[in-house]
Amino acid sequence: MKKFLCVLLACLMVLPLAACANTEDNPDDTSAGTKEANSEEDTRESLDIPDTKYTDVELTFLTRDNGEWTTVDICPQENAQFNQVQDAVYERNEIMKDRYGITICEIQTTTTVADVQKETSAPTGDFQAVVGCLSDTCTMVNNTYLVDLNGEGCEYLDFDKSWWDHGLAENMTIDGHLYFATGDLLTADNDGTFAILFNKKIANEIQLPDMYELVDNKKWTMDKMYEFEQLAFQDKDGDGKLAYDTDICGFAYTGDTPYSLLYGGGVSIITRDEDDNLVYSLDVQRTSDIADKSQLILSKDLTVDMNAAGGSVVEVGQKCFGENHCLYFGECLQCVTRMRSYDVDFGIVPYPKFDEAQKNYCSVMEWVGGVVSIPRSVNNDLEMVCSMIEGMAYYAVPTLTNLYYELNLKTKMAKDEQSGPMIDMILEYRVYDLAYAFQWSGVVGALAGAMKPGSKTKVASASTKYQKQLDKEITKLLQKIEKAENS
Repeated sequence: MKKFLCVLLACLMVLPLAACANTEDNPDDTSAGTKEANSEEDTRESLDIPDTKYTDVELTFLTRDNGEWTTVDICPQENAQFNQVQDAVYERNEIMKDRYGITICEIQTTTTVADVQKETSAPTGDFQAVVGCLSDTCTMVNNTYLVDLNGEGCEYLDFDKSWWDHGLAENMTIDGHLYFATGDLLTADNDGTFAILFNKKIANEIQLPDMYELVDNKKWTMDKMYEFEQLAFQDKDGDGKLAYDTDICGFAYTGDTPYSLLYGGGVSIITRDEDDNLVYSLDVQRTSDIADKSQLILSKDLTVDMNAAGGSVVEVGQKCFGENHCLYFGECLQCVTRMRSYDVDFGIVPYPKFDEAQKNYCSVMEWVGGVVSIPRSVNNDLEMVCSMIEGMAYYAVPTLTNLYYELNLKTKMAKDEQSGPMIDMILEYRVYDLAYAFQWSGVVGALAGAMKPGSKTKVASASTKYQKQLDKEITKLLQKIEKAENS
C-alpha cells in the first residue's frame, strides 16, 4: 500500500507548486495548508501546517559525518553513492523553497552530542534541528538537551500522519514526552533496519519453497530457517572446515543478529501498564525458548560469524553472500544497495517469527539508524521549525521514499518487485524497545548473549540480575525529564 501511495503521489507532485505559487497575492486565504488547490489532491491525507511564505530564512540541520552512515537525506551530497537519491532530496528541498521560502541547509559533524550540548548551553542559532543516530540521540535525551516534540510549540508535528513512524512515536514516548522521531523525512532509519537477504540461486538449487509465499502464509519461522540452513550447507572442498569464501553456509551474520533474533521472536522488555507507566515485562519462558532456537540458527557448523571470519564485517559478509557462498545474509537494509555491485540474484524477507502463532514479523532498527530531534536552544522559532519539518516529511513521500523503494527493489541482475511488500512489512513492524534504545542496565546485551551458541547465560538469571538496575535507570530518567520540563 505504501509503495502504491508513493507512486500515486509521484504522479500528483506536478500539481501543487502551481497551485500554491501565488499565496502572497491572496493573504486572506487561510485555507492553504489544510487544502490543496487541485481537487485530485484532496484524496491525499492533508498537510496541516500554515502556508506561510518566509523570506530569506534558512532551516539548518546538524547532521552526521560518519563514513557510509554520513547523512544523505537532508541536503544533496556531491560524493554520494547514488545520484538518484540526491536528486530526490534536491526535489523535496526545492518544493519547500518554492512553497514556503525556506532554504534547507546542514552542518555535518563527527561530534553530534558535544555540538548539541554546546548549543544548548550557549545558543548560537547555527542550527535548529538535528539528524543523528539513535544511540547519540538517546544520550542527548538522557542529558535533557532536546525539545519535547509533544510539547508546547510543536503542535504542527502530527505523529498520527502516515509519513511518521507510529511505532516509534508510541513506544519511545516517556511519561507523555517524545524527544525524537523518524519516518519518510529520512532514509537512514530504513537503512539501519535489519532484514534477511536470501540467495535465489541457492534456494532454487536446494528446492526451497517460495520464500515470499512462506512469509505471506505466516510460516516463515525460526524452525524453518534452521531447517533450510541445513539443506544449504556444502563443504565444497571436503576439508571439514566451513570457509566463507569457498564453501556454502546457511547464514552469514553480524554481531547485531542476536538482537534481531531476540526481538524477531516477538518479545519486549519495556511495556506500559494501564496507567501508561513504564514497566519491565520480559516473558522469561518465551525468551528462553527463543534463545534455544537462536543457538541452532547460529550453529558454528552451518553459519559464518562475519565478526570472527577475518577481515572487516563488510568485506566478509558481502563476499560470502555476493559470490554465492551463503543462503541467508543477515544485515541492515543499507546492504541492499551495497550488494548491487555483485552478480547475485537475491530477495528480501523479514527475520523469522518464533512460531506460526506469532502475529507479526518483527524487525529492529539498530542504534546507527537515523532520527530527527530539536535542541532546547530553539525558542522563538520552534513553531516554524516544527511546521517545516512536518512539510519536509510530507513532501518526502513522493520524492525520497518513492526513490528509496525503487532503488531497493533492484539487483544487478534483475528487479524484484516482490521485495516491495516485504520492505513494507519490515518497516511497518519495527520494534522500538526503550531498554534497547537507551541500553539500560545492560539487560539487552545479556539477553542477546544468550542467543549465541555455547552461551552460558541463562535468560532467567539475566532477567533477575538486571531488572532492579533497569528500574532505577527508568526512575532516574523520569526525574531528569520532570526537572527539565519544569525549569
